[in-house]
Amino acid sequence: MPTAFRPMKQDHDELPRVADTAAGLGVREHDLTPDEAGHAHPGQGGMSVVSCIDGLRRRIAKRKFPPTLVPERLHNRVPGAAGSNDLRVFRIGEGRFERGVLTGSVTLEPDVDDHGTMQPCVSMHITAFKAAIISTRPMWCDGECDE
Repeated sequence: MPTAFRPMKQDHDELPRVADTAAGLGVREHDLTPDEAGHAHPGQGGMSVVSCIDGLRRRIAKRKFPPTLVPERLHNRVPGAAGSNDLRVFRIGEGRFERGVLTGSVTLEPDVDDHGTMQPCVSMHITAFKAAIISTRPMWCDGECDE
């Protein structure tokens, strides 16, 4: 399974908080706009992820990622990190950051510059895709100690 990282708010059970926000486990409508029938399609976007913690550093340096989404406690590894320490950088998977299946409904699609999206494998209603993203919740772990 491919590896991806995402800063998110941590819930009381130490897993990512479910929310359709930049700091939640979910999909914002402008990141994957469904078609007129409410369907999400592969290749149309999804929940943003990065390749690694160094990927966050590189994206911040290039002004392609908001430093307020990286917990300030990581400032030694990610210069400019200015986010709340309520955020945690989570990791899913253990393979390389490359195109691959995360679940039966969700794929990782890297695009450019340490960035990718978790997208639907096939066309499905947006509510089904959001449920598929939420179903990955137990698969996420603390990624802050990773290289």
